[in-house]
Amino acid sequence: MKKILLISALIALILFSMFYYGKGNQMKKIGIIVAMDKELDLFAADLQNKTEQTLHQRRFVEGTISGKNVVMVVSGIGKVNAALCTADLINHFKVDTVINIGISGGLDSNLEIGDFVVGDDLVYHDYDTGAEIQQDVPERFHSAPELTALLPNLKHGLLCCGDQFVADYDSLMAIKQKYPEALAVDMESAAISHTCYLYGIPMLSVRQISDTPGIEHHTEQYETFWKNASSQSIKLLKDLLERL
Repeated sequence: MKKILLISALIALILFSMFYYGKGNQMKKIGIIVAMDKELDLFAADLQNKTEQTLHQRRFVEGTISGKNVVMVVSGIGKVNAALCTADLINHFKVDTVINIGISGGLDSNLEIGDFVVGDDLVYHDYDTGAEIQQDVPERFHSAPELTALLPNLKHGLLCCGDQFVADYDSLMAIKQKYPEALAVDMESAAISHTCYLYGIPMLSVRQISDTPGIEHHTEQYETFWKNASSQSIKLLKDLLERL
């Protein structure tokens, strides 16, 4: 009887050790949200064990790279698309972390076209409940400090987000007046961060400056930017994954 109890105890100990230590060593799954199909295709070309599926009219590509399990998707334009896309990554693909790499219009005169900025803080520039209604979300959302610390050589600061493509100087100045410290403006970043906040998932938003709204030749500036944008974003993303 004692021998049976001893064997049972050893088996239980082995099973516990396998569960406890195995759980800690499981490869985390990273959700990656990009701006363009071209970025998705470039990144997916380097994935191992690649699989694809369509969910809610979006193409999700899953695989491994740099020893990491990743799922990549193009969010689509705007806050609703970004939030739903992020929720799919969390609910369906069970990601542990979300990384968003996209593009933004510049709000800081010290930034050059093609520069990358890290959104330590993110805010909706078009969200206003008025004075009489209490706001039911944080005034600002945040990228996870442990993730922003992986990019010390980039400029860090505030990203503004809203459902408007800001192309004229007056609109740009209105945002800058409200948020003087803002680095850039886009249409998805805060919605991604908002969704991750609700689910308790760490996230990181990195944006590449595509143009400076309101300046002369703004349209030409924006179109020229796209020539090298995808390859630059993918290089940054691969470097980031190596550090995780």
